Amino acid sequence: MRRHASKAAGFTLIEVMIALMIFALLAATLQQVATGYMGNYRRIEGQTMATWIARNRLTEMRLQDELPGTGESDEELSYGPYDWEIETDISNTEDPAIRRVEMTVYRINERVADRRQQQLVFTGFLGQN
Repeated sequence: MRRHASKAAGFTLIEVMIALMIFALLAATLQQVATGYMGNYRRIEGQTMATWIARNRLTEMRLQDELPGTGESDEELSYGPYDWEIETDISNTEDPAIRRVEMTVYRINERVADRRQQQLVFTGFLGQN
C-alpha cells in the first residue's frame, strides 16, 4: 500500500506579495486621508479662533464712549494655544457717524519660514452711540 504525499498547505510567495501590495496601497490611501483631515481641522480651528478674536476686538471698540480715530494699527496677543497678530485699518465712511473697521488676523507660527499665516479678513462697522 502506497501512501500519497500530502500537498503542503499555505500561501505561495506570489500570493503573499499581492497581499502586501494591497495592504500598502490601503495604508497609503488612509495616510493621505488622515493628513487631509488634520489639515482641514487646523484650518477650521484657525479660522474659528481668528473670528472670535476679531469679533471680540470689534465689540471692545463698540463699548468705547467715542468712535476710534482713523488709521492703521498692529497688535500681537496670545489667544488659546497660539500667538496672533491683528492688523486693524479704521476708515471713514460717507456718514461721519460711522467708521469702517477691517481686521486681518494672522496666526504666528515660529516653525515655518513665513511665520505669519493669514487666517481671516474681517470687516465691521462702528457707529456713534
